[in-house]
Amino acid sequence: MFNYQLHLWRKKNSNRVDIGLNLCNDRGRFRYGTHMFTNLNAPLAERAELASPSWIKTAAAFLKQQPGVPELASPYRLSTRFENSPPHLKQQDLGYTITFTKDTVDIHTGASADAQWQQIRDYNQSLPFMWLIAEDNPESDRLLHEYMELFPKGNLAPQCSAPVPPDIESTLSALHDHMARRTINNPDIEHRASAYGLTHNLHELNDVGYTVLPNAFTGEYADILREQTHRNHEGRAKGASFRATMLLKRGRIWEEAVIHPWVLTVAEYLIGRGCLLYQSDTIVKGPGQETHPGLHSDYGASRITEPFPDYCLEATAVWAIDDFHKEHGPTCVLPGSFRNGSQVPAETTQKGTKLIEMDRGSIAFWHGALWHGSTPRSAPGTRTSLHNAYSRNFVRPLERYEDIDEKIIRRNPPIFSTLCGLDDAFGKSGQEGADFERLAYAAKQGYASSAAPT
Repeated sequence: MFNYQLHLWRKKNSNRVDIGLNLCNDRGRFRYGTHMFTNLNAPLAERAELASPSWIKTAAAFLKQQPGVPELASPYRLSTRFENSPPHLKQQDLGYTITFTKDTVDIHTGASADAQWQQIRDYNQSLPFMWLIAEDNPESDRLLHEYMELFPKGNLAPQCSAPVPPDIESTLSALHDHMARRTINNPDIEHRASAYGLTHNLHELNDVGYTVLPNAFTGEYADILREQTHRNHEGRAKGASFRATMLLKRGRIWEEAVIHPWVLTVAEYLIGRGCLLYQSDTIVKGPGQETHPGLHSDYGASRITEPFPDYCLEATAVWAIDDFHKEHGPTCVLPGSFRNGSQVPAETTQKGTKLIEMDRGSIAFWHGALWHGSTPRSAPGTRTSLHNAYSRNFVRPLERYEDIDEKIIRRNPPIFSTLCGLDDAFGKSGQEGADFERLAYAAKQGYASSAAPT
């Protein structure tokens, strides 16, 4: 139910009358004027780290509202234990047990050795599975397949001494989606990187300013990305832009790509937690085409003042939907140039640069201040790539998603709304000042920091 407030005012010494419309509803707060920002899919206060005390408390409140299973002759327990949990949670192996009886459903901290259903999972590798939301998301199986390839320790088969009763499945599914909308990422970025095998990639970002994540997505996934990319580029006149942008409003697969767990880990390492999606676009490159001649840094679009700060403000992930070898026109970079702290002088050539050559299914990632450029494609056909750029939470992005369709937010985990700029207080002030709930949340979560929690 909406409430509307209509305001009319005339500027001094002007005959023009301006009209403003404020909207509010019973499900969230909106900002002034004709623009409103989208509701979150769950209250900020209910977000929590996987298996933490507050996470268990939120799950318990949900299960308390669920019916028991009258057909059960005795309690049925499902137990999950997480190995390699974050040090700041103060427990090496976290876990929980869900108990179904005739009348109730409950959850408590700790794994149970006598549970009929038992599963052991790596903490960090299980997080992507805990984010997957099945409700109103018929394409969720595609991402499940990708995660099974990337995170083999994240969803291991359980040991069952007795089959799960059918009436329990629906409650477990509802609990999973409910908590997926509330489960935040492990804030210990280096701990997460170690579990994903990305520690050496962090070192490369420190040393030379770029890195490559091989085998980051499957061939089947690349095929879908290519098909949807070319669909977005269809019907354009010859010589028209080689880009398609605003991808988060163009289909489910682009939502999936922007929260790739490996990419998020290296992005948050460089630009801190609470980072935003700066721009998302695809590029189709034909023979002889030069999309980015010479060298440049990605700070140019935001007009970052020189000298650049010591810390990174923006970073870019480039997905090789097709091969990136010499004949395909790959990106070239000047290793270590991010330390120059400046834009590229006009007379600079590509002398001394190195090609980022990578196979289809790989993702390159670089510091936004790194000097880089394109090389012409000599092979026939086209090369397709996805470019997702991320920025610190206080940098104004090129694309804005604060008014994104609520259905998109609802089928994604909290990190997605963070990337869309819905979690922070910017642009959400009201007549009583800043949005202090969001300010407090950003401070608690350590937005713009990559340091491990204590």
